[in-house]
Amino acid sequence: MPGIPGEGLEMEDYMETLKDEEDALWENVECNRHMLSRYINPAKLTPYLRQCKVIDEQDEDEVLSAPTLPSKINRAGRLLDILHTKGQRGYVVFLESLEFYYPELYKLVTGKEPTRRFSTIVVEEGHEGLTHFLMNEVIKLQQQMKAKDLQRCELLAKARQLEDEKKQLLLTRVELQTFQDRYHKMKEERDGYNDELAKVKDDNYNLAMRYAQLSEEKNMAVMRSRDLQLEIDQLKHRLNKMEEECKLERNQSLKLKNDIESRPKKEQVLELERENEMLKTKIQELQSVIQAGKRSLPDSDKAILDILEHDRKEALEDRQELVNKIYNLQEEVRQAEELRDKYLEEKEDLELKCSTLGKDCEMYKHRMNTVMLQLEEVERERDQAFHSRDEAQTQYSQCLLEKDKYRKQIRELEERNDEMRIEMVRREACIVNLESKLRRLSRENNSLDQSLPRNLPAAIINQNFGDTSPRTNGQEADDSSTSEDSPEDSKYFLPYHPPRRRMNLKGIQLQRTKSPISLKQVSDVQGKGSEDDCTGCSPGSSRSLPATSSFCDMQPHRSRSSLMSTTAEPPGTDSIVRRCKEDMPHRSIVEEDNDSGGFDALDLEDDSHERCSFGPPSIHSSSSSHQSEGLDAYDLEQVNLMFRKFSLERPFRPSVTSGGHVRGPGASVQHTTLSGDGLVGQLTLLGGNARGSFIHTVKPGSMAEKAGLHEGHQLLLLEGCIRGEKQSVPLDACTKEEARWTIQRCSGPVTLHYKVNHEGYRKLLKDMEDGVITSGDSFYIRLNLNISSQLDACSLSLRCDDVVHVHDTMYQDRHEWLCSRVDPFTDQDLDMGTIPSYSRAQQLLLVKLQRLVHRGIREETDGTHHTLRTLRNTLQPEESPSTSDPRVSPRLSRASFFFGQLLQFVSRSENKYKRMNSNERVRIISGGPLGGLARSSLDATKLLAEKHEELDPENELSKNLSLTPYSLVRAFHCERRRPVLFTPTVLAKTLVQKLLNSGGAMEFTICKSDIITRDEFLRKQKTEPIIYSREKNANTFECIVPANIQAVAAKNKHCLLEVGIGCVRDLIRCRIYPIVLLIRVSERNIKRFRKLLPRPETEEEFLRVCRLKEKELEALPCLYATVEADAWSSVEELLRVLKDKIAEEQRKTIWVDEDQL
Repeated sequence: MPGIPGEGLEMEDYMETLKDEEDALWENVECNRHMLSRYINPAKLTPYLRQCKVIDEQDEDEVLSAPTLPSKINRAGRLLDILHTKGQRGYVVFLESLEFYYPELYKLVTGKEPTRRFSTIVVEEGHEGLTHFLMNEVIKLQQQMKAKDLQRCELLAKARQLEDEKKQLLLTRVELQTFQDRYHKMKEERDGYNDELAKVKDDNYNLAMRYAQLSEEKNMAVMRSRDLQLEIDQLKHRLNKMEEECKLERNQSLKLKNDIESRPKKEQVLELERENEMLKTKIQELQSVIQAGKRSLPDSDKAILDILEHDRKEALEDRQELVNKIYNLQEEVRQAEELRDKYLEEKEDLELKCSTLGKDCEMYKHRMNTVMLQLEEVERERDQAFHSRDEAQTQYSQCLLEKDKYRKQIRELEERNDEMRIEMVRREACIVNLESKLRRLSRENNSLDQSLPRNLPAAIINQNFGDTSPRTNGQEADDSSTSEDSPEDSKYFLPYHPPRRRMNLKGIQLQRTKSPISLKQVSDVQGKGSEDDCTGCSPGSSRSLPATSSFCDMQPHRSRSSLMSTTAEPPGTDSIVRRCKEDMPHRSIVEEDNDSGGFDALDLEDDSHERCSFGPPSIHSSSSSHQSEGLDAYDLEQVNLMFRKFSLERPFRPSVTSGGHVRGPGASVQHTTLSGDGLVGQLTLLGGNARGSFIHTVKPGSMAEKAGLHEGHQLLLLEGCIRGEKQSVPLDACTKEEARWTIQRCSGPVTLHYKVNHEGYRKLLKDMEDGVITSGDSFYIRLNLNISSQLDACSLSLRCDDVVHVHDTMYQDRHEWLCSRVDPFTDQDLDMGTIPSYSRAQQLLLVKLQRLVHRGIREETDGTHHTLRTLRNTLQPEESPSTSDPRVSPRLSRASFFFGQLLQFVSRSENKYKRMNSNERVRIISGGPLGGLARSSLDATKLLAEKHEELDPENELSKNLSLTPYSLVRAFHCERRRPVLFTPTVLAKTLVQKLLNSGGAMEFTICKSDIITRDEFLRKQKTEPIIYSREKNANTFECIVPANIQAVAAKNKHCLLEVGIGCVRDLIRCRIYPIVLLIRVSERNIKRFRKLLPRPETEEEFLRVCRLKEKELEALPCLYATVEADAWSSVEELLRVLKDKIAEEQRKTIWVDEDQL
């Protein structure tokens, strides 16, 4: 008994000594742990360690397959830790494995040269085990050598393929060089023709200038001759007048001369005066005698004397009467002579005037004859010019016909030449393909004839070389989609199948029923995975297979593979080979789409839609008809993918056009960098575009909390990878929905710029608690479609062109918007409810559009007896594009043509108005600023059909069509009376005149236009917008500018404009908001417009013009008023309705879509 404690102490000392020796041995390994873990591959050492029974299968699985050991260094470190627990035996076996696999590391650890005695495995397994192990290693080396040989053969085949492609490219280069030479030649000819044309134009211009100069000189000479002729006529008239005056003077001078000659002489006058005196003296004497006799005569004598006196007196009285009578007669004669002289003078004047008028008549007659001769000469020149013009036009039309004929012949010859060249290149390419396939098959036969080890298991051969059973021609056609294989190859050559690796089932995900990921996306991912896993597979071979078929095809591979099972110890040959092939762990090549998490609420509530496909139900309802006409399921799926391409890009962004702006980094702005993966689950947001985006709660212990984000921080900017793109998104003016969408879709490291704003956060919470606001969102939108509360799963029914006030873009954390209807006169919020979010509204708009298109195509097909195949063949190219590029395929091209025709159909105004009822009214906004939907879709279709360019048709067509269910609008108020525009424009002039004539001069007036010269007009065009312009003559323009309209508005009157609605944008840019009135024209009331049309037109033409004008109203950035067809029955009622509409629109608020300016 006393010796037992001593022996126990010795045993303890011995164990401590062994432990110290083990620690010393492992201390040497730990000193070189960094080098060992860096260069050691655990997958190489574990087979030997398991052969020596140092580690078991569980340890091997932990080292090689543990998810906590992602890198090789971690796995090597874990292996060293496990061997450290095995003690000295683990150390010895580890050194032997280093001695065999890593002699340099063995020398580094021990300082000795490797001897490779394998003592441990000889002790454990014997010499047979060592031989077996070495044989396995030899087999592995042979496999690696064969893999290298196969790789070398593949590289040689690839080099030959590249040489073949080089030859094809050389042939293509020769063809392109020929085309380039031909192009340069045609360019030189065109330049020569352009020079000749410029020279001819210069000569023509010089001749025209010379002709104009001569015409001006001729006109000046004619004017001068007319002036001279007028002066001559005036001189003749004056000469005639002077001649008549001279004649009159001459006649008067002759009469005076006669009077002077006929007067008595002076002697006669004196003699008559003496006789007169003598007679007077006798009379006095006789009177004195008579008086003296009276006194001395008797009474009888006196009686006789009295009688005589009485007789004398009577005689005197009689004589006096005769004298008076003579005097009166003389007076009458004198007056008659005066009248005669007066009438003679008047007669002479009249004769003078008559002669003057006669000569004037002769002069004017001569002038009229001269003018008539000139007019006849001008008419002859005009007729000659017309005749020359007709001859020139006839000659020009004949030249055009001949030119078109020659051009058609040249085009046919060029097409024939191109076809022959293409056929030649194809034949040469076919020859090159046949030669390359011949070399490849010969190389394959040579590679298959190489010797293999005798003890190589058959499972390894099947695993490396795959199933070598030949396939049928149909399978080969389905498995290969490259342009390298010609259709004739299957007749002369056996199919070639390159070696393929075992497919990883983790990289394949089955699609959910409601997932927005399309079949094309999954097939693209599978195609990428196949490119990464196998070297000889064509790039497009896996893209045309759906996910279900790929999954079903992988099940036999998994069942056939014998390497998936776990073998027991000791590991056999299959286990060793499996471990060698699984050195690099497989990664999942397809990740779950982050966007599918919140999309289920956006899907249409259509069971058939959820069961069948991902597109809207209107297209799938007609899939059978499409397939019957030649559009198979793949084409239909491509059409649905193109339609879905337009939607779900990102949520509604009022911050783009609102007053919000990105605040630059200031003193109070902070930033932090954290991982964007799962960030949306670490914090919740509050606010919106009006109040800003605030952090409401932060998950405790999350990365967001560790990064310094807390409640009350206002987010300003997010920088990082969003949906796979490097973006910088301002969050201070985003809606709540957009901010959440952005944070949900960011990945990798992102940088958040924020600032501490507790005051704004507390004010936001207080307003929400008091019920002042629902969230931080506040903006106004205009609806571009009808929304029904019963059909569209919302609580508010709205019509197209209604304006609503949005209060919350994520109401109750659902994809619904809380909004209220806006009063058109006071801007006050009326009834409140929910409407679909922007993404769901896009789908609703898409469904309405597709239903309209499908019904229109069906009606068009029934009416014209044309099928979809004939409609599609009108735009189908004569020669299908080459499928060398996997992005472009005949199937995709056919779907693209069909999609272009759908867009063409939507753009037709007559179809739209004929088939659209009140519940299906939509407002389609084009992508282009001025381009229409028809023109853009037609251009895109022609681009795909004629030029065959390698472009993505979805991107080309998505640029021309914008599915915009809601448009952001802004309110404006106008105190002055607004100008008025009428559409159709052909009725504007008549309506303006009738409004002014019907007593509206106090309220309405027309705008006076400016008359300016050409230089001033060109100057005005550069400085200010011109609302209306018209060229009056060669150097004068009549135009209306905004200042003219503002001058009318300053008088507090409505300015009635007779211009089209194309000037609305220019007016709004100048802060002038017009009232646009649409007078609805239909088949029922078209006869009422006969009195309003300025010129007679056919009813069909007038109706077509009105429909086109109504279609242009959709692109206006403002609302318009409509006068319905049944609102009036006469012109007077129409004028009354127009006045009421103008007064009503004047009181309304003006809503402007500034994105459309």
